[in-house]
Amino acid sequence: MKNTENSSTVVYDYFNAFQNGNMDKVVNLFHENCLIVSVRDQERKKDQLHGTYRTKEEAKQFIANIVNSFTTKEFSVERVISEGNVVFANGKFSHEVKATGKLFISDWAQISIIEDGKIKEYRFYEDSAAFVKTSQN
Repeated sequence: MKNTENSSTVVYDYFNAFQNGNMDKVVNLFHENCLIVSVRDQERKKDQLHGTYRTKEEAKQFIANIVNSFTTKEFSVERVISEGNVVFANGKFSHEVKATGKLFISDWAQISIIEDGKIKEYRFYEDSAAFVKTSQN
């Protein structure tokens, strides 16, 4: 049972660090050999948000891409459920897309696998069609 509690704590720490603007802590919560899938599991250009990131070094790019793309207006976590080292979380957000000034509103879901107290695998899903729509002028 303790493992489940520790796994969900890592995810809560991630959300809290992000909401407090502590991006160094956010990056340090990722495992050295992490896998991040933002909406779709495919190769991406460096500054492209959605796609696959590997390693903690690429996790820095993932966080930079989020910060460079959005100004968060609202971010809520509705639930965090963990079973062993797997943590599911979901909620809603509202981001202003910096490139267009449009509001991107979406439900989201996140699945994380925790290993050694770090996020080893991170998969984040949102309304990608709404993102495309709000990213275009």
